[in-house]
Order: sequence, then C-alpha cells, then structure tokens
Amino acid sequence: MKIDVTEYEKKYTFELKPITQLCGQNIPKKSYILESIRRYFSAYKYSEERNKWRNNVKIDDELVGRKFFTVLSVSGVVDLLMWIKWSKQSLVVEYVRGLMQEFDWQLHLRTIHGELEEMFQMINKDLNHLGDIELTYAESDVWEMVQKSSVVGNEQTSLEDKNNFDLLTIFLNLVESVMGLNPRKMLIIVENIDHLILPKEYDEILERMIQIGEKYDIYFVLSTSLEGYVCCDRKLCSGITVLGEVDFQMPEFEDIETYVENNYPCNKKISEEQLQTDLQKIIQKIGQGGYLYTVEENVICKLINQTLMLNDRWKDEEKMPEMAFLKA
Repeated sequence: MKIDVTEYEKKYTFELKPITQLCGQNIPKKSYILESIRRYFSAYKYSEERNKWRNNVKIDDELVGRKFFTVLSVSGVVDLLMWIKWSKQSLVVEYVRGLMQEFDWQLHLRTIHGELEEMFQMINKDLNHLGDIELTYAESDVWEMVQKSSVVGNEQTSLEDKNNFDLLTIFLNLVESVMGLNPRKMLIIVENIDHLILPKEYDEILERMIQIGEKYDIYFVLSTSLEGYVCCDRKLCSGITVLGEVDFQMPEFEDIETYVENNYPCNKKISEEQLQTDLQKIIQKIGQGGYLYTVEENVICKLINQTLMLNDRWKDEEKMPEMAFLKA
C-alpha cells in the first residue's frame, strides 16, 4: 500500500506495511507526514481552500475517504496516559463499555439498587423532620459511578510511576483487546519512539506489534532518528523508508544482499546477521550528503575508545579496499 503526502508542489512517498519504520535525519519531513495523516483521518476542519493540509494524503494514488482509517497517535508519555486513563476518548472506556455489553450486569445492578434503596430509606427517615424533602437517585447513576472510576496500577500505584515501556505495552494490549470487541481498519502512529524506550525494548515492542498485526487489520507507523532503532530483517526491511536530504525506500532484504554482494569493493562474503547489523548502524544516515565520504567519525570513535583502554584497532591491510571505496 503506497501513501503519498503532498506539501503544495512537494510529494513524499512511502510504502505502508503492517510495520512501517520511518527513519532518517529529516525530522521536519517525518513530522509533516505524520501530522498530515493525523489531520486527514480525523474531524480536522480546513479553513482555507489553498490550505496545504487539504486532501494532501492519497493511498495507491486514490483520494480515499477520511474514515478509511481509525488513527491512534502517540508522540509521548502524555498521549500514552491519555489512551490508558479513564477519559472521554480513552481506549479503556471503549473496552469497558464493550465488556458491559458482553455480560449480563443487570443482576448486579438490581442488587446494588436494592442496597442503595435501603440506605436512602434510612437517610430519608432522619431527613423527614426537616420538612417535605428526601434524597433520591436513578439507576443510571450506577453507570455514572463507573465513569468516575480511576485507572491505577496494581496496589493502587499511579500510572505516572510506570516506565515508558510498561505504558507502551499496556497501550498495545488495549489496542488488541479493543480490536477484538470492535474490529476495524486502524493505523497506529508512534512518533519518535526512540525517545520513549531503549533499543532492546524497541525489538520487544516490534514483536508485539507483529503479533497484533497478524490478527487484525491494523498498521503501525513508527518514526525514529537514532542509531539502533530499526529492524532490518527479512520480514520488516521493505517497510523502512529513510527520509534525509534524499529519500530512500528500502527494497526486500534479498535484493540488498544481492546488491552488496555484487558491488562490494573486494571479494568478501557478508553473512545475513552481519548485513543486518551493518544496516542498523548506517540506516539513519542514508540520504545525507557528506556521510561516508570520509572516515573522520571512525577516527574519532577510535580516539575515544583508546581513552577507555579499549583494544579497538583497525587492520589497515584488510580495510584498504573498503577505504578506497569510501574515499571514491
């Protein structure tokens, strides 16, 4: 599924996969793309005919309806808490309402009503001496009581005390549960996820998203710019778009393997694991002018490592073809 986002005469394109990773150093471009998607698939109102946001999102060259996707967006901890806490638009409220429809709670409601009725009779008996007044309530007030609930952690701990990884995991569990009760075509945006969790946690979150995506019609779009926050394996590689000075859509992993093998500056066999590691290290800098034309950053890294007493020396005789390639 191809998504085109326009900004007046400019057009940005990426492949929407069940897991889409928007990488690269052009953060303003990524922010504009994600904001365009948020605005288009929402109730946002365009005030001007020439507004750059108006109808600027197409899927497979078609201007689809604005309800094509249900979009949930996360750009920080505040958004995660909003979806988890008890509020008008939270996922918890939608999930609990769905649960209330699935089981017969009328019996419980009648039991509560009976207890409340007895309690109010006792109170009103003492209120009668004040005059012709009494306390009353409606059965619907019981649902109001539920709506005034608070979502907390185990043992009454605050959600704000949880780490970002736990909050993101709870959010994904909620998404899966809500989709189970009310399936629809959904798009989840997690912007700058590299500022929320650690690299090793990123891998776990990706696995969780893959599991959910295999069950429901749901798409995840993640934006990152820091090294290490990308997965370039055979399953996810073609869902990576690098946005830099020049944009680059990653092909299938097999095509990259073939290209590297046929064009490497010396006769060297690179394993699949090594290629994934190499791609993970450089992918955020693809499309950036000046990168990989020199080896200054490698020299700086070596100087720092020497101050740390690390034995990290290059074997120049083995690296000469690579050095010549980088300098070319």
